[in-house]
Amino acid sequence: MQTQINNQNLKQIRKHSLLVGAFLLLLILGAKVDLDLGGVVSFTLQTLFLGLAYYYLPVRWRFALILTYLGLGIAGVPVFNGGTGWKYFSSWPLGFFVGFVLAAFILLPRVIGFISAFGYFLGMHLVIVLLGVLWMFYYGGSGSSPMEVILELLPGAIIKSLVGAGVVLGIGRVIR
Repeated sequence: MQTQINNQNLKQIRKHSLLVGAFLLLLILGAKVDLDLGGVVSFTLQTLFLGLAYYYLPVRWRFALILTYLGLGIAGVPVFNGGTGWKYFSSWPLGFFVGFVLAAFILLPRVIGFISAFGYFLGMHLVIVLLGVLWMFYYGGSGSSPMEVILELLPGAIIKSLVGAGVVLGIGRVIR
């Protein structure tokens, strides 16, 4: 009985370790997809992949993923969109990074469907955007108001939330 429980735990650890590795790679690649739409903050696929990771990983594995990602960037590995190292991490994007960590606490919807998944992704994006913009303005201000930057980021957050919900729905259909 004990061996069976240990084997199940080991299988879960392997499964989640592989998922964390795959999502870490997607997160890094998503940060490098930089679509310059002429705004203050660039449009990347980073939060789309982070949302998918958080949707499919248990909370403690979400933290393993995001802490590994942030640790690599702080250590100087070029995983972030705009820079590396502690100096970059602790500058204007710090609020977004804090948002990445806090978004790991968002609970999955009880009902699985497109609307609930969209709400999950949108909530995650809103946490990240609000914290990021607040810190950005606290850190260095800007020529535009925080509300203008939020409104500038909102379409991307909505698009990525729609795509994330579509991916979740598609994966759900394939798995059934």
